[in-house]
Amino acid sequence: MEKQGLSEQELRDIRALADRCNAEDGITLKLNWEMLSERPAGVTNDFLMYEGEELIGFLAIYSFRLTEVEISGMVHPQHRRKGVFTRLADAATDECRRRGIPKLIFICQERSASGKAFLEARGAVYSFSEHWMEMRVQDGQPPQVPDTLQAEALELRLAVEDDIEVLTELNRQGFDMSYEDARVFAENTVADKKEITYVAELGGKPIGKLAVRVDEGIAFIFGFCLLTEYRGRGCGREILVRAMERVYREGGIVRFELEVAADNPRALRLYESCGFRALNANDYYTIELS
Repeated sequence: MEKQGLSEQELRDIRALADRCNAEDGITLKLNWEMLSERPAGVTNDFLMYEGEELIGFLAIYSFRLTEVEISGMVHPQHRRKGVFTRLADAATDECRRRGIPKLIFICQERSASGKAFLEARGAVYSFSEHWMEMRVQDGQPPQVPDTLQAEALELRLAVEDDIEVLTELNRQGFDMSYEDARVFAENTVADKKEITYVAELGGKPIGKLAVRVDEGIAFIFGFCLLTEYRGRGCGREILVRAMERVYREGGIVRFELEVAADNPRALRLYESCGFRALNANDYYTIELS
C-alpha cells in the first residue's frame, strides 16, 4: 500500500512493528519519527504491507537532497524470507524512478544481519557508517558553557528568512552539497516551525549553524557545521554547548541525541568531550539507478 501521509493508526502500527523488530533483533531502527508524522501532502513516501489488520512490513523514503533519498524499513520477524521487503523496495524504487531520483541510500542498523543480507543480494554498495550518540541530562544540571577565548564574542541567534543565503553557504561547505541542494535544505530549515535553527556569529560574522528538533523530552541535534576557516579553534564545542544549554532551559529535556560519521574522529572527540557516548551505528548502502 503506497501512502501520501500517514494516519494516526498507521503511525501506531509502525511504532508497534518497530518495537517488535528492535526487541527481536536487539537493535534500534532509524525511522525518523518526526518526519513520518509530518509527511507533505501529495507525495508518496511510505509503503506499508498488512496481513489482515497486522502491519507486517514498512518502508519509508526520506528526501534531503534533489538527487538522492535515504530509505529505511523493516519486516515482522515472522514474515521474513517471504519477499515482503523486496516488494516494498521495488515499489519505492519505482517511485524514485518516477520522480527522477538517481541515487538510493539504504540505512541498515549495523547488527541487522537480515538487512545486510538483503542489501548485498540486491547489489547495494557499502558507503559509510554513522554513530548514534546520546547524552542524558544528569541531576537536572544544564550543559555548561566552556570558558574559551571567544566566549564573549560568540553569539547564537535564531535563523530567519534573511539567513537563507548564509545557511546555504554553510550547508555547501559543511556537507559537500551542490548549491541547489544546499539552498533547498536552507529553505526547508527556515520554513519548518518545529525545528529550532541557530546561527552562530563571531564578532558579528555568521560562522556556523546548528538545528535541534525536540520530541517528548528528546532533543535531536543535526545540521551542525562551521565555515572551513573556523574549524579546529574551539568554536564548534562552544556553539554546541551554548545551543544545548538554551534548549535545555526551555524545559522538559531528558536527553540529547545526534549522529556523527564514523570516519570523522575530530567530530567524535568533540561530542565525547561534551558528554555524549556512542550507543550503536548505522551502515549506509548505495544503489545507483540507471
